Amino acid sequence: MTETSILHIPEKEKPLNKRQKEFNLLSEKIETLDRQLAELREAYDEMLRRIPSEQDPLVREYQGYRIEIVNLWDRNYTAEHFRNIYQTKLAFLITENAYDLIKNYGYDELKALFDRYSPISIETLLEEDRLREATRITDPAFLLDEQADESPEISFHELSREEQQRIKAEKRESKAEQRMRESKQAKTTRSVRSVYMELVKSFHPDLETDEAERQRKTGIMQQITEAYQEGRLLSLLKLQMEIEQIDRDKLESLDKNQLNYFNRILSQQAAELEQQKTAIQMQISAICGLPYQHANSLVTVISKFNTNLNELRTEIKNIKALVKHWQTPSQLKAYLKTYEIPGLHSYEHD
Repeated sequence: MTETSILHIPEKEKPLNKRQKEFNLLSEKIETLDRQLAELREAYDEMLRRIPSEQDPLVREYQGYRIEIVNLWDRNYTAEHFRNIYQTKLAFLITENAYDLIKNYGYDELKALFDRYSPISIETLLEEDRLREATRITDPAFLLDEQADESPEISFHELSREEQQRIKAEKRESKAEQRMRESKQAKTTRSVRSVYMELVKSFHPDLETDEAERQRKTGIMQQITEAYQEGRLLSLLKLQMEIEQIDRDKLESLDKNQLNYFNRILSQQAAELEQQKTAIQMQISAICGLPYQHANSLVTVISKFNTNLNELRTEIKNIKALVKHWQTPSQLKAYLKTYEIPGLHSYEHD
């Protein structure tokens, strides 16, 4: 829920002064940020919900075709059509793709195939990678939580592919639930808490002895608590103005000290909301690849996510056709003839 009725000082008989203009600009900025944050959190949660059911199956299908191609290369390695440099290229392609499929997607059944073409065993390479990554792993969605009753020595990459997929699914579900729980906490910035505490001091019903006044303050505290939980600073400021008997229809009557106070609170809130926006934009960027500066609305983010899915479907269609195309040895040989191993110059082929 976002604040939609912003605080605004109207320009009537005389132009607004510097503090009044600042008040209006900050109030409008906060409303815009509130709206953007609500949309971005909704977009982020929608992507998390759709990944297991829409994206993951496509990724598995695409990797399945990659495995078919690796096996196809393996079968052709000893064929009479492929000798010398063709075998060198096939061995390179097999090890490069098998390594990626093993390390990043858990297809351990390719380990024996990798070792057949690589002078260094796959286990040695994986162990080297684990040591390098031990101090810089940052994505909790692909890690095991440290459990006191489980062996902490077990690496994620040492588990079966089925177990890895199960853990990833559980992590995503847990992450989505955690995001829902943390969304309210994220809204309660320091500026919101500051105004909230001031209001609690004035309206807490337990401090009232008169029963009628207690009931009145109980109703107001419910409004204060709701606005606080939703992080609606502007609503809290309006309630605070009521305490100080400031008519919202006559905000131009705010004196210098009052404007300085409200502008300070509004400025602090705007800065904190900007930080929250950047944080959720970075999370969105990590999922769908949209540059975080461009993640500014629900429509933009979900459009990018849908584009990614459609591009993945196109890639599946293309690689499926490629598997069929390379079933003919002459077609595969034609591809290998023009393929260049990175870092290996043509004169080295001879």
